[in-house]
Amino acid sequence: MEEIQKVIDMKELGRRFKLIRQRLGMTQTEVGKQLNTTQLMICRVEKGENVLSPLLLSLLAFYSQSVSMDYLFSRNFDIDDENVFNKDFALNSIVKAKLNSLRDDVLGKLGKTEEEIRSQLDAAVELL
Repeated sequence: MEEIQKVIDMKELGRRFKLIRQRLGMTQTEVGKQLNTTQLMICRVEKGENVLSPLLLSLLAFYSQSVSMDYLFSRNFDIDDENVFNKDFALNSIVKAKLNSLRDDVLGKLGKTEEEIRSQLDAAVELL
């Protein structure tokens, strides 16, 4: 078991969150959607800025699905260590996030298409 760091500052924790997010292949926007927050708030956390505790706790819960908390808070955190990621949870988290992002994109495009069809039909009715 890794030696736990007793005190970790927000800049270092934000740096670790960023490394994990990047390794998971996720954008700040995708993580934000998962946590019902904005890309800007995720960016602020990753920069080490002070944020509200609920967001920080949400991020810890989100990343704990992929990364051992022992390693996240270890003195010798190394993103390349093969033991950092719980591979089953990490894969599920990535797939879930990507599917949610895809769903949002498709629904957004469908909504635009529906609006365009309505507009064209309304214009056709007006011509009659």
